[in-house]
Amino acid sequence: MELRERRLYRSTHKTFDEYCLDRFGYNRSRSYQLVDAAIVVDNLQKCPQIVDILPTAEGQFKPIIKLEPHEQQEVWLKAVEVAGGKVPTVRIVKDVVQRIMERTQVPNIYQIGEVCQI
Repeated sequence: MELRERRLYRSTHKTFDEYCLDRFGYNRSRSYQLVDAAIVVDNLQKCPQIVDILPTAEGQFKPIIKLEPHEQQEVWLKAVEVAGGKVPTVRIVKDVVQRIMERTQVPNIYQIGEVCQI
C-alpha cells in the first residue's frame, strides 16, 4: 500500500503494476486486491471494540471492501457477534453485509412507465 501511495516503485519500474508483476509475480488485479485487504484490516484494527479477531482469509473481507470505514467496522463487529465471538465464516460476513445493505437502501418511489427527471 505504501509502495503504491508514495510511488516508491518509480526508481526501478514505470508503473506499480509492472513492479508488482516483476517483484512479487502478482498481476494488476491481484495486487490491488491485496492492497484493498490491507486497507480493510488497518481500518478494523482502528476500531477499539475489535481486539484480536481479524479476518484470516480473503473471502472474509471481500464483501466489506467497498463499504465505508465505519460500515466495515460495524459489519465485522456484527459478524463476530453472530459467530459467537470467533472469526466469522465468509457466509456470515456476506449475510451481515446483505442485511445492512437492505437496511440502508433508498426505496424506489416510482412506477414502471412513469416519467421522471434524473
